[in-house]
Amino acid sequence: MNTGTDKAAEATKSRYVREIIGVVLVAVLVGWVISRYSPSRPSVVGEARGAERAKALAELNVANTEALTHYGRLDPVRKIVRLPVAEAMKLTVKEWDNPAAGRSNLLQRVDKSIAPLPKIDFE
Repeated sequence: MNTGTDKAAEATKSRYVREIIGVVLVAVLVGWVISRYSPSRPSVVGEARGAERAKALAELNVANTEALTHYGRLDPVRKIVRLPVAEAMKLTVKEWDNPAAGRSNLLQRVDKSIAPLPKIDFE
């Protein structure tokens, strides 16, 4: 007597399983389409591009080392120079022995660095 009820329950379970499989397949398909056609996907880096990037990194490292270890002029008009890091640390420690004077000197240097440039008359 329960064969009709059992068949209906079995049909309902079968339908649910097919629906779940269908939803999973649709989700997989949507994920594949998004990953395949997404514009944010980076291009593959080939040997030539890899060598170019390695060369650029080496040049950047040389420039950074040069900037950190040698003197240089940053703004000749305002007379602002670059000091090596070790020398700058020594000067900072020496200047800030007296905190009030160190703060005063720091504020003067900030004012000097942000002062407007002199007008140049091209006529």
